[in-house]
Order: sequence, then structure tokens, then C-alpha cells
Amino acid sequence: MLIIKLLIVVFLLLFFFYLSIKITKRGLSKRYEPRAKTPWNSLNEGEDPTL
Repeated sequence: MLIIKLLIVVFLLLFFFYLSIKITKRGLSKRYEPRAKTPWNSLNEGEDPTL
């Protein structure tokens, strides 16, 4: 019975570890992707793209 409980705890820990790695890798890759060049990106620099 103790072995089954330990296996469940280890499985849950591995599962959460796997999810945390997957989430952090996905978040970092999306955060640092270069933006496509469009006139509307100039809004971030305070320029009016309609001029």
C-alpha cells in the first residue's frame, strides 16, 4: 500500500514538472518572436501610421 502511494506521488510530481517545462518553453518562444513589419507596429514607438 505504501508503494502505491509513493508511485502516485512520484507520478504527480513528474507530471507537474513536465507541464511546467512545457508551459515555460511555450511562453518564452512566443514572447521573443520578432514582430512582422507593418505600419501599425510604429504605434509602439509613438508614431502615427496613418500619416
